[in-house]
Amino acid sequence: MQAQTTMPKLAQTLEIPAPPSADARLPISESVPATAHESLPLSLFLLAAFTVLAAVVRIVATHNDLWLDEIISLRIANSVATPWQVFSAVHSDNNHYLTTLYLYFVRDTDSVPVYRYLSVLLGVALVPAGYWLLGRRSRVEAVILAGLLACSYPLIHFSSEARGYAGALLGSMLACAALARWMAERNGTSRSFFLGGVYGVGLTLAILSHLTACLIGLALAAGSLMILLERRGRAKQIAYWIALNFLPAAVLASLYFVDLRFLSELGGTPMSVLHGLGRLLAIGLGWPAKDNASVWIVWAPLIGLIAWQLKQERKSGEPLAVLLALIYLVPLICVLLMRPSFFAARYLLVILPFLYVPMAMLLARLVHSSSGRMVLAGILFLFLAGQTYSYARFLQAGRGQFTAALQYMMTHTRSTRIAVSSNQDFRSDMELSYYGPRVMGNRELIYVARGGQAPVQPDWYIVHEEGYEPPGPKAIREPGGPMLYRAEYFGASELSGQAWTIYRREPGR
Repeated sequence: MQAQTTMPKLAQTLEIPAPPSADARLPISESVPATAHESLPLSLFLLAAFTVLAAVVRIVATHNDLWLDEIISLRIANSVATPWQVFSAVHSDNNHYLTTLYLYFVRDTDSVPVYRYLSVLLGVALVPAGYWLLGRRSRVEAVILAGLLACSYPLIHFSSEARGYAGALLGSMLACAALARWMAERNGTSRSFFLGGVYGVGLTLAILSHLTACLIGLALAAGSLMILLERRGRAKQIAYWIALNFLPAAVLASLYFVDLRFLSELGGTPMSVLHGLGRLLAIGLGWPAKDNASVWIVWAPLIGLIAWQLKQERKSGEPLAVLLALIYLVPLICVLLMRPSFFAARYLLVILPFLYVPMAMLLARLVHSSSGRMVLAGILFLFLAGQTYSYARFLQAGRGQFTAALQYMMTHTRSTRIAVSSNQDFRSDMELSYYGPRVMGNRELIYVARGGQAPVQPDWYIVHEEGYEPPGPKAIREPGGPMLYRAEYFGASELSGQAWTIYRREPGR
């Protein structure tokens, strides 16, 4: 009774229900009471506010240079003659179908923000999708999750670039929300068809956006099969499961036939799975340190709390607990079994929004007492501060500062001809061929490939690095070449992008 009298105004308005007891063991639709009608206006207002905030910060983040993978995607879109060839004629792991298809239709605009607007739209839609996931349980949980999704820097980052991650995240969240509702509620025939359709369409959207969504699809398929097999009428439940997963399975099989069996990989800078996962978790939480070990100081107890929360939900009959547990485990198991030769933190990005789900459940428990509200305010402040810091640094560096680097070379080169070499011929060919005509104007840009015969010696040398790597050394020398001295460093964000350390061949040296 005391907890009810001290509940804050927000919790009173939204009526967050108390967690069901472990002995209840009722279906979640019965163990969690429906929220009151008067809670709807406030929760919708907060959802709208978070959605607008998500749109603003993502649109602002579109105003920086395209990075290597975006340029490759744009080149793919420019190389195909018909939309169908996006699916059947490219065979590159950098071809994210829906993004490439969108770029195909807007390729003549030559506007970087426009290239990224599809990702912005899908990234903003993730906020109400997350609200929908938890809205049937508690509107306080739903509002907190919406806020976390709106303000998460990694989600802002990847929903403001011309890549497929935003669609993968949105489709996965919609599929999980629809599946959890379908299995938790006693639905009529029309509602069951609707939720099953949203599940299938959501997973299809996710897979066509980015193939890493297959990790979530596999987890949802396995989780739904486990839950359905616990129910009466096993043959009927298996038929339900086949119907649920038919559309995404058919789409994936079709993609394999026309494209995936011919797929080629571009690769990149090597990174261990442990380091990549550690960096993703650190940035997703707003942890400031960059080492691999310190992030686990926070995540070790947090993982324990998440496991406890999921255990409590599982005891109450909440199907979402099984789905979330498998969403965490299946991608990690797949990565460990496949042992990829190249790994990046963004490859497990599809897990991150689902890590925020039990965090929202845990945080919602704190609104029941004055001390809990103080803790909640402190946690949310620290989270927002960490995300704001990462976002502010991103606005400074972007995904690379290629335009600024070329302008620097132009300013410090007297000749109308600028000769450039680098330690990465493929990357330089992509980046310089895109930015050269847009920046150099009437000046001539000559690229000198490594080991090739060139009529001129390069005046500038580019060392390509990832955003998490420090600037290159003060001086370098290529075999048989002159000494080159570091002139300037143009950084990039950590999660995706290309940093340039540029060197200059000084006369008389």
